Amino acid sequence: MLSTYERWVSFFDFAFQPTHAAAPDIPVSDILRNLKNLVDAGNAVRLYNQGTRAVRISEMTYKVGDSEAILLIQLCDKNGSDPVFGELTTGQLRVEPKLAGEGIAVSSHVMISTSIVQHTADHFKTLVETVPGISKSILQPFLNAMLREAFTGQEFKNPATKAMCQLKPKLEIFSHGSQTLLDTLKGAKLHNVKLVSTRKQGGMDKTAYTELAERSVRYKIIKQPPLADKKRLLEILRKKGQQSGFSKVSISYSKDGRQASLDLDRNEDAATKLFTKSEKIILGSGINQCESTIHQELETKMKGLL
Repeated sequence: MLSTYERWVSFFDFAFQPTHAAAPDIPVSDILRNLKNLVDAGNAVRLYNQGTRAVRISEMTYKVGDSEAILLIQLCDKNGSDPVFGELTTGQLRVEPKLAGEGIAVSSHVMISTSIVQHTADHFKTLVETVPGISKSILQPFLNAMLREAFTGQEFKNPATKAMCQLKPKLEIFSHGSQTLLDTLKGAKLHNVKLVSTRKQGGMDKTAYTELAERSVRYKIIKQPPLADKKRLLEILRKKGQQSGFSKVSISYSKDGRQASLDLDRNEDAATKLFTKSEKIILGSGINQCESTIHQELETKMKGLL
């Protein structure tokens, strides 16, 4: 569950390219300006799941020349469970039902740098506030839908065919890989390591009605190894899984009060693979599960990280 006084933010690269191979490059300033015009017009919203879920950009701050843009993404889900409150001493519960037309709402701040990431042509460093329900798999298709709307009616002349073609950008989101596994696990508590195989098995693993989809072996960590030994332990278990036909290593851990897991392919080196960097932000003023406007303290601290 989300804390009132802290938030995690993850580091990504937002890569913008024209959808048409012959199109000229679209400056990020044009992309962000058009997107803000869509938000200001109140049209940055999309409905999903037969109209029971809405995702919208409820606020955006940007003007040409700014070093970053910030978007407040809001998700509202009519099918989300009603919130339940518990009395700490007695355990008595109180359910707060949704009213007609309402849904459970969460919001996420997204901050996009307007400076190109070094050694890339079209990547822009981006921070995303981590909240349940608003993930990369939600953000990428939603923002691409908004970009299509924002560039409706814009065209360019194809230099090869001389025909007029649609000009619009598309977005791909990549992890900003800046932490190794050992960096990630520094100060963390390991809970378990699971070897997983998703290869289909025959023989006793298969019946007329079933087929094995996953086979796993889980190792519970009963004593916390020092950081130097974590690398050796994970390498031993990865090699054990490799020799036994397992295809993946899943590592469960907790750090700074947050539980998470990381996956390694059996052929990947735990010492060199990079993972999405995450940082915790401590807030002096409280922040709601869903904010109606950009939270000023969170915005300031995200700028410091960007």
